[in-house]
Formats: sequence, structure tokens, C-alpha cells
Amino acid sequence: MTLSERAAIYNNREFTPEIRKVQDEVGLDFHPRLRVGALAPDFTAYQLDGTMLKLSDIRGKKHVAFAFGCLTAPIFINDIPELNRLHRKFAGTDISILIIYVREAHAAENYPPHTSLEEKLDRARELQRLEGVEPHLVADSLEGDAHQLYGIRPNMVWGVNKDGLIFYKATSLIARDLELVLETVLEADALKARGLRVRQMYSESWLQLGINPLVHERVLNRAGPSARKEVAKAFGHDPVTQGRS
Repeated sequence: MTLSERAAIYNNREFTPEIRKVQDEVGLDFHPRLRVGALAPDFTAYQLDGTMLKLSDIRGKKHVAFAFGCLTAPIFINDIPELNRLHRKFAGTDISILIIYVREAHAAENYPPHTSLEEKLDRARELQRLEGVEPHLVADSLEGDAHQLYGIRPNMVWGVNKDGLIFYKATSLIARDLELVLETVLEADALKARGLRVRQMYSESWLQLGINPLVHERVLNRAGPSARKEVAKAFGHDPVTQGRS
């Protein structure tokens, strides 16, 4: 399969009932082969000036938490204020917050599927402008290589430590949870610097969080009329209006 064929398959999709069903079914463990404690797969992304950044470039320098998102993903857009807050809180520490721009979650008339890397970079720049994104923002490859390595969900958040090991994994941002984990990562660094032993801890949780309907409506309207139609079809009703006109 050629790169252009891979790009077309990855980018040219609608939000269908089948996609929603798959996401619901794998939501609690969306990438079982990548566990906390495993070596994080390396990937290459593109900074807004077009230069390349590899995850391995950060290894040994920073712990990094990275979120996947795009202009047409309502849940991700809802999370940007908290990503900005975490970015500000951990600025100047050994924590780096990164956002990776992926395919459009609800490609529609105003934001159709990406057809070139430059177009994807333009969307990332527009995201930064429209939503005031403060963390370091990069774009995935046109074929979605990083996205596909880490599980294809639209709003995933991962944490990788300086040794390149995964320390956090979530289907989307749970800000208070991630904040606590990042704080403990820094605390552990301080203890190890003093020659003290630290305990290795692991936990799993299942949370159910609300969705801001105003953000959901704003993002779907931004994407275009067909985006809302596809969401209504996938859920059996419009989750913004609950079937009301």
C-alpha cells in the first residue's frame, strides 16, 4: 500500500454508528498491548514551522504528557483550558505538555479530511489561534503514524518518563488525575536525587465525566452541517439537543 493510499484510508472517514460502537467497546482498555511500564513507541511529528520532532529527542531530558486532538473534536476542545493550566503549572519543571494534531474527528464541509501535511499544519495553526493553545503543538504525519501507534482514539492522553517508559494512559484528559500523577513524578525525582528509594505503584480506574454541551455545539457547528448529522446518526439522536430542534 502506498503512502497516499494509507493517508486516504486514515483521513477519509465519517463518524458512523460502527465507529462509535468500536470506541465504546474498547474504551476501557483501548490499546492493551501498550501498558503502563512498557517502552513507549517512538514517533516523528512536525512542529508548526515544519521541522521534525521525535519522541526520542525528549528522552533523558523531560517527562512528557501528550494529548491527541484536532479542531473538530468537541471533547478535546473542551479540555484545552485544563491542558493550558497544566502547561502553565509545570512550566520550568522537568514536565513537558505536548499536543499532537491528528485527523479530523468530525470532518465536514468546513474542515474536510486532510490531503497534505501542509494542510494539516495549517489546521494545527488554526487550532492554536482559535482556541488559544499554550502547550507545544505538533502535527502527526498525514498517514497518522503516531496516532495509529498509540490506539487511534481521538482524545487520548499518554505520559512517558525520561527513560522512555509509559507512566500514564487515558482515553481522554482527566485533569485532576493527570495533575496528581505529574506531581508524584516530580516528587519521585526529588527523592531519587537524594538517594532514597521510591515505591512502584500502579492503579486502574473507570470514570464517567460530563460533556459541556456548549463546547460540543460550537465545535460541531464549526466543522459543518454534515458533522452534526453524522453524530446524530451515530448516537441515535443529537447529543447536544437531545432530539429537540
